[in-house]
Amino acid sequence: MNRNKILNCIAILLFLSSSIFVFGQAVNANLLGTVTDQTKASVPGATVTITEVKSGASKTTQTNASGNYDFEAIQPGTYEVTAAEQGFKQAKTENVSVVVNTSVRVDLTLALGSATESVTVSAAPDVLKTDRADVGIDISSKQAEDLPLGTNRNFQGLLALVPGATKPHFQHSTFFNAAASLSTEVNGQSRLANNTEIEGVDDNERSGLLQVLIPPSEAIQSVSVSTANYQAEFGRVGGAVTDVILKSGTNDFHGAAYEFNRVSALAAENYFQSGPNPVSTYNYYGGNVGGPIIHDKLFIFGDFLHVSDHQGQFNTLTVPTAANRAGDFSASPNKIYDPMTGNADGTNRSQFSYQGRANVIDPARISPIANKILALVPLPNVPGAGTTNNYTGVTHYTRDTNSFDVKGDENLRGEDHLSIRYSYQKVNQVQSALFGMAGGPAQGATNARGTQAAYNTAANYTHVFSPALLAELRLGLNHYRNTARNLDYGTSASAAVGIPGVNVDAATSGLASIDIGGYSSPIVGTSASYPWDRGETNIDVVNNWTKVQGNHGLKFGAEVRRVRDDLIQGQVFGQRGNFQYRDGQTALKNGPKTGQANDLASFLIDDPNQVGRDVGVKDASWRETQVFAYAQDTWQASSKLTLNYGLRWELYVPPTPRQAGDYSNYDPSTNSLIIAGIGKNPMNLGMKTRYTYFAPRLGFAYRMNDKTVVRGGYGMSYESYPDNLNTYATNYPLKQNNAFQSLSSYTQAVEPNGTPASMAAGFPAPLLAAIPANGIITNAPQQAYNVINLNWKAPYVESWNAAVQRALPSGFVLDVAYVGNVGVGQAQNYNLNAGLVAGAGAKGQPEYAPFGRTASSTVFKQTGSNYNSLQVKLEHRYTNGLSASSAYTYQKGLGFVSSNGSGVGGTNFYIDFSRNYSRLANDRTHTFVQSAIYEFPFGRGKKWLNSGVASWIAGGWQVSGVLSLETGTPFTVTASSASLNAPSNTQVANINGSFHKLKGIGTSNAWFDTSVFSQPTTAAYGDTGQNAYVGPGFFNLDASAFRKFPITERVNLELRGEAFSITNTPQFGNPSNSITNADFGHIDGANGGASGNRVIELAGKVTF
Repeated sequence: MNRNKILNCIAILLFLSSSIFVFGQAVNANLLGTVTDQTKASVPGATVTITEVKSGASKTTQTNASGNYDFEAIQPGTYEVTAAEQGFKQAKTENVSVVVNTSVRVDLTLALGSATESVTVSAAPDVLKTDRADVGIDISSKQAEDLPLGTNRNFQGLLALVPGATKPHFQHSTFFNAAASLSTEVNGQSRLANNTEIEGVDDNERSGLLQVLIPPSEAIQSVSVSTANYQAEFGRVGGAVTDVILKSGTNDFHGAAYEFNRVSALAAENYFQSGPNPVSTYNYYGGNVGGPIIHDKLFIFGDFLHVSDHQGQFNTLTVPTAANRAGDFSASPNKIYDPMTGNADGTNRSQFSYQGRANVIDPARISPIANKILALVPLPNVPGAGTTNNYTGVTHYTRDTNSFDVKGDENLRGEDHLSIRYSYQKVNQVQSALFGMAGGPAQGATNARGTQAAYNTAANYTHVFSPALLAELRLGLNHYRNTARNLDYGTSASAAVGIPGVNVDAATSGLASIDIGGYSSPIVGTSASYPWDRGETNIDVVNNWTKVQGNHGLKFGAEVRRVRDDLIQGQVFGQRGNFQYRDGQTALKNGPKTGQANDLASFLIDDPNQVGRDVGVKDASWRETQVFAYAQDTWQASSKLTLNYGLRWELYVPPTPRQAGDYSNYDPSTNSLIIAGIGKNPMNLGMKTRYTYFAPRLGFAYRMNDKTVVRGGYGMSYESYPDNLNTYATNYPLKQNNAFQSLSSYTQAVEPNGTPASMAAGFPAPLLAAIPANGIITNAPQQAYNVINLNWKAPYVESWNAAVQRALPSGFVLDVAYVGNVGVGQAQNYNLNAGLVAGAGAKGQPEYAPFGRTASSTVFKQTGSNYNSLQVKLEHRYTNGLSASSAYTYQKGLGFVSSNGSGVGGTNFYIDFSRNYSRLANDRTHTFVQSAIYEFPFGRGKKWLNSGVASWIAGGWQVSGVLSLETGTPFTVTASSASLNAPSNTQVANINGSFHKLKGIGTSNAWFDTSVFSQPTTAAYGDTGQNAYVGPGFFNLDASAFRKFPITERVNLELRGEAFSITNTPQFGNPSNSITNADFGHIDGANGGASGNRVIELAGKVTF
């Protein structure tokens, strides 16, 4: 079959698929305007041509009866726009920058004269948003390449420039977040509500938790970020829509080779660091090249990047002193009590005493297993540190990454366009343990080695039936596989210290983790998550249609997205198990304040308050189909008014497992487990399929004059199911969760048969229960479960904005907007078996009386949020050597839950659920970010000193920087929950007086006055609120200086120096917030910590 026949077949398929396939993310843009004469009368029938200057691609249309023209679905780039009509001089506007997902207006005025004459405007028009009502920013390739970027030169760091966005930050573990993606919360919404795509192809881990693959900054052409009131073609998002467009080849070969280097010798020490910097080396090097294969027709672009990140990590931890390890707490301010005395409710207990010495445990009572474990933990090594922050040590982390992108573009017959791209990345990581094979708490106990391989690929074909009708077909595939294993994988370390029943196979090999309150945790062992093996494959089929009819720009289409997710992981407590020790077991009810001594004493006598282990029986899997459809219209209602309106429909088909028996749901009303696909149980466990998710969008833009635009809009956006495979994949019998808890705050955890749980008892053998033929397990085993909300409704966000934009002198554009939203039905982890009666212990748990259950039954409870803000943006697009952007936000976000490092946040208060409604944890009242790039006006081609020796000395210099100022985030002052005695509830402190900041730093100076806070002693909540207090603010200035040396006419050498946190200003975390902590109210190396130590980066780049 010849080439033309193939293209005809594709065009026919596009037409036939218009009702089947659709897309929800643009990879193109549109360029529109009005052609008038010198009297401002419209000129119908004028010929308008646009030409992309680098590729030579051009399109032509005629103005309609109103003199309007509209080029839809054009490739991002730099354009020339010309208008011609008989009896008029030709009008041309050059240097028109078109970014993905934007509508750019270029109005042209025809002057009377010969068509052979022309009037050219060389300067780019003012960048006003004249035809859309959405809120957001566009990030150019120059910003991505020339602004200082600290974390792996990740473009996501520039999302800080977006009004309403929090400072981008690293989330989750380094191993699961292998791509080192950065997260940000936008307009008060969870980071799960964001959607990031590479050229229209999904780049998210299935739940939206992380991005899978991050392109090099040097390969990026532009980034579009919309944060509110998106057009109807955008969906599956309530926060930010981010689309990354990679560079393409052009009619000239262009490229670059570069290296960026950091070494520890050029870095300042951390504020709390007591020794020299551990040796670290960071190298980021690669290159790219793009150019023509066939001039004006076929182009190719490719890039390669290698990142070698070898870090020495300084750690400050809290470990037990020699006296405390021996059971001697005579110097402690906290009294320890013998649980073998007094009553079961913790009253009338006697203080520990040995040989007449109070607060000392008889050595015979100390567990030999505890002694063996503490022998693996070094003694304090910080002189004079006491019982906190008393140990320092160095760990090592290595991350080696190789990645590449290849992209081909072809201008086909007529105005058709075909683009094909393949992106690949492989990451290898190793995190050493501070205590060797014993693991330990350093770096979140992520003592492991892991690998991730990922690819993202797409094919995009645009067919132009006529200047007024075109269609796009896009196929996309996003895949990754991520594996990680604990460093002691394959050993019988738990058995070696005397804990039975742990090391039963390879997956359970290694040392159990030991969590002692008041000390760095886990004191030994490794993160519960290891080992894991996870893979996802997400497939997109997308089709968009665009029809220009009169003054209407109609667009409609749909997307089909198929999601596959497979996981092998223990997750909750870890397959090696976890033993948790807290203060209540050695406390006196209604007695003195408890603390670190009580926590360690409970461990020494092996009296845990919770013991847990996960045993994987089946691998978890997720199969889901999502379908989206939309229709929208952009109506040029008059020469000044543009209306955008549309409707989006979303369908989330409930997920199913790979095979029958791989899902289960716990029914708390009957204490039964329902197994998917067995008997009459449906594969989706009965979750309802809802067909009523309609999301209207409405916006307007009114051009008051050539310098001022007023905009406003309203829209609804739905969000996908937020599960990270935890809800479906951690239930019995897939995952057997041996969770043994205490019946009150003062008693030892017990197994279901009443046997006290302890390290000495270990874990019972997993019971592989047979699944009945009807697929219902009655009298479910006593362990923690997840409950699937079968009446789940997709969360949605209603957002609105009103804005005024004004073009100012010297190329500046000011945008002032009010942006608000409400979140409805947002997920919150809620334990249906939490204690609902203060002081009742297990007896206050709803499932204890009927079923004897004390373990959790967690469901996604649906709650809400609201957000209001003033967002101000001042921009100067790159002209005359200056590019600048200022973003200020004054905001307040309220809600019942804030997202955490794993995604969905939890519930703190059950007895009085309304106490959960508070400021969001990521809410910063004021944020201000200023970025700038400035080329000095000296040297060849510049205004001054443009020849001779002076040109060589002064020419080629450029500086850039990003300044960030933010107020602090809120925190809660917590207390021991022993007196509250209501499982799963968080206790808060009492306050007598007012909160007062002292702003002290370190172990000797509190950050706030702690004397006004006290421990509640009765079975009731304290009188302070959730997130009632605000921590330290944030200041950071990153800066860089460049010098470009011309080697030849086309080849340049660039040398660069960058300083992150150039002022070396510490950025402190929130202070220790628990009154049970010995460092309560302090910010030190272990509590809150500090970042912001200056790091110098040197770089070289050759461009051609």
